[in-house]
Amino acid sequence: MELLSRFSKTEKIDHDAVLQELIAREKRASTCLGNGIAIPHLKIPLHRPCLFAIGRCPNGIKFEDNPEYEDVRLVFLILFKEGWDGQLQVLAHLARELHDSHKILSLIHPQSLSLFHKKCQQIFGKKKPTNTGIHLSSKGQRIFLREAFRLARSSGCQSIFLFPDALTEWFIFGKYFPGMKRILVTERLQEDLLSEYGMDQFLSVSNYSRTRLVQMHGAILIALSRGFVNCDEKICCIGSGSESGHFDCLILVDVAAKYKALFDTRRGLIPKDIPPEVFERIIAIAHQIAAEGREGKPLGAMFIIGNHAKIKRYYKSLILNPFQGYPRQERSVLNPFIDETIKEFASIDGAFIVCSDGVFEAAGTMINAPSRGIVLPGGLGTRHTSAAAISKATDSLAIVVSQSTGQVTLFRNGRMLPLSEKVIG
Repeated sequence: MELLSRFSKTEKIDHDAVLQELIAREKRASTCLGNGIAIPHLKIPLHRPCLFAIGRCPNGIKFEDNPEYEDVRLVFLILFKEGWDGQLQVLAHLARELHDSHKILSLIHPQSLSLFHKKCQQIFGKKKPTNTGIHLSSKGQRIFLREAFRLARSSGCQSIFLFPDALTEWFIFGKYFPGMKRILVTERLQEDLLSEYGMDQFLSVSNYSRTRLVQMHGAILIALSRGFVNCDEKICCIGSGSESGHFDCLILVDVAAKYKALFDTRRGLIPKDIPPEVFERIIAIAHQIAAEGREGKPLGAMFIIGNHAKIKRYYKSLILNPFQGYPRQERSVLNPFIDETIKEFASIDGAFIVCSDGVFEAAGTMINAPSRGIVLPGGLGTRHTSAAAISKATDSLAIVVSQSTGQVTLFRNGRMLPLSEKVIG
């Protein structure tokens, strides 16, 4: 009720009725995400698309003697406007922000309300540039960026990708690259502040590896799926190292040559009926499984995403379908509450089947697609062969997490593209 009262200045809400609906929803299905977080949410008549409030519970919540709530320290209350279709995207974005344990701890530990408010502003509010100039290794950084621009322009690059997350200070990047498409790749910044850094586009891409190429691969693929860049472009990628604290890495990428395995004249990078946000979420979950495993043990997984009417001819359930009977919204990859479910089911042999709109149809399935003409590098097993085969037979995407090496691989039209490095082997 205390969080609901915060909305009184912006919307006329029947607090008692909304509270009863929220309690009823919690009884049906908990909104606890784990890690001390709960995200109760509801659709009601509103003028705005959504309302958002954050509360801290230092001693946990008492809810009908349910021990699950006693560990909750942060409550994110969201009210969505009835009929608004952006609910799952908002929840998915919030879940991505809260995947960072450092952010969670920074919200739980402040001793005063003012410090708590300040931390919330830092994480969810607008982040102002720390400076409009460069102070760390000022001369060297200016020379590096100007030479990067000259090299990019002379090499025929049309776009600049900047990866500044490891910088100790942010500045106006865009002014060093006049006349080029400037794309900022980060997991820290809000999109509405692009102009303050002189950038044109924003990509929120997490880096689940110490290797910079992992985040770069993901960023380029997402940019291609969104139409930010074209398949015949050349791209200049500029990164910052965690040890140096400034830009120190430059990579030139010929998209057509680097990703030629994923293109042909009839099919695009991803099937047209798969929304970019679905593609992004599956990639993110695959990297989480590769990086974290389950309870300290490595996991393998395979995701088949595409038109279910085509895919269902080529798979057979090995177990009772754990997704059967649940509402589509609850088994959508855009729903943040599904992440732990997917990680748990990844321990089951077999593939996940995902519809084009991101709804999980089945888990623990055996893929039986024709593998004639599929040629893969040595050392890859039946999981990779099956993924390649069904991606070719059904015009779908297949993403494989190798249990033995932790490598994440994308398959399209029977061809493969590693998205991360091998951890061992």
